[in-house]
Amino acid sequence: MIDLVMLQCSNIQCNLRFPAPLDDYNVFCPLCGERLIVTQYVLDNGYAHFNKLRGFRLECVLDNIRSAYNVGSILRSANAFGLDQIYLCGVTPSPTQSKVRKTSLGSEKTLSWKSHPNALDLVHEKKELDYTIYSIEACPTAQSLLDIGLKFNSEKILFILGNEIYGIDPEIRICSDAVLQIPIWGQKKSLNVATSFSIAAFYFSQLSR
Repeated sequence: MIDLVMLQCSNIQCNLRFPAPLDDYNVFCPLCGERLIVTQYVLDNGYAHFNKLRGFRLECVLDNIRSAYNVGSILRSANAFGLDQIYLCGVTPSPTQSKVRKTSLGSEKTLSWKSHPNALDLVHEKKELDYTIYSIEACPTAQSLLDIGLKFNSEKILFILGNEIYGIDPEIRICSDAVLQIPIWGQKKSLNVATSFSIAAFYFSQLSR
């Protein structure tokens, strides 16, 4: 959060209320043109701090994600949840692209990430290093993500998210220890890949060992 002011239009017929930066705000309503009133000053007092529960290594593979904006959002969440490594595989764009940086908001500067041409090869390498491999994918045979905590005993986890249209490479699903699906109860049966990443990363981060 930043230092801000809450502004409200003086025209009661308009009654627009919105926030603006403390050091840069207009005095006229953007809708009706009447004068704005400062109703409150809000100063940034920082964030609450919480202890990190996770006692294992957590990494993620982004397998041929097409949207640079999705990748940037994922990098921002990965930084927030303290992931140890992100792999940008196949055609997944990297923070060298400005569109990725637009939504990552600098998160890539304090996050370990690497580009890799072949996600399947990488998964095989990780299996040789005793990583537990989870594919995050909606499919009829998937297990619920929420069930993993009941049998959790891994020291190193690698979870994978795939292309927004085609999903995860079928061979990667086959060699995964489990295919996990985020439970969904609404009419829409899919989630944006960046949203799916955030849910999975948060859930794994709460598992303790």
